[in-house]
Amino acid sequence: MKDISELEKIGIEFYLNQYSANQIYDNLEENFNNQPSNELSTDTPLQNFHTNKPEQEYKAQKKQHYLEVKDVKQFMGYQKAKELEKKIIDLLKNFPTYEKKHIVDQIGRSATSIKDRIAMGEQIYIGEKFNQYSISIGSAKETSAWLQISLAQKYITQGQYEDLDNLANQVVSILTKTLCHLKENEGKGMDLPNPYTPNVKHFGGYQNALLLVERIYEITGRQEFWQDKDLLYGLRRFATSCVANTAEAHQLYVPKKFKFFNDALKALNGLDGLLETAITKGIISKSSLEEIIRLRASIRDIISKRMGNISKSKIA
Repeated sequence: MKDISELEKIGIEFYLNQYSANQIYDNLEENFNNQPSNELSTDTPLQNFHTNKPEQEYKAQKKQHYLEVKDVKQFMGYQKAKELEKKIIDLLKNFPTYEKKHIVDQIGRSATSIKDRIAMGEQIYIGEKFNQYSISIGSAKETSAWLQISLAQKYITQGQYEDLDNLANQVVSILTKTLCHLKENEGKGMDLPNPYTPNVKHFGGYQNALLLVERIYEITGRQEFWQDKDLLYGLRRFATSCVANTAEAHQLYVPKKFKFFNDALKALNGLDGLLETAITKGIISKSSLEEIIRLRASIRDIISKRMGNISKSKIA
């Protein structure tokens, strides 16, 4: 847990002490006697072709890999995600119109994904629940990244940022606690990933990517770019994509971590190409890009090193 933020630690401990169920629902007593049966169907005789274990023992082993399906609307993680989505949708109405096809669409999409993936995780398969919650956690971290970008550009206030970022962190804490219970109980013996995810705000590559976005917004705000809107918005899109993908890479499964880290590297390459175009067109000079070039190289090195470390730890 060394990479978990203090807020995530506090949230996990709070809910761990408050609730003893496998998931955090706020109507446990009300629904305790109304849950669907978790028994496997016995309409067809169960045959075990892969083990010599008695049939009853095999049934018991299989049962632990399945869950009761509950009303996801009563799940606190879902409620927090829904609240976050609503607040963000309301807030986006005040964003500049020129960000409609970029930050506005992206943050709205990621916020909705948090809630939708939690809903999709309410099912019988433990492995798929981990998968859906992993995506939701990644979307929550991505949403926080877009909020940080919006704050830097003064599209939102510090108070608005803190309120929404806190909600996103609460969702991550609740989902993490829920997955911990599943892994330790119903999922015991299954090959499930570690539910804890690093705090992306402590990741050097992420911090440098945020600085890169600020510098890109600064240079594209110059009058020279006003006549080439495709170049202007392309540079901003690639720079912010690097931040968003770096944040979303901080989820449970190694293949997905690699995918999003790789997408961040691809965004850097796209940025390189457009910067070269801007230099060729005489819109900017190479000397004016020294800090951006330095940041780009640093981000690439940090992300590549992180991917290498993940590979080594997985092999070990």
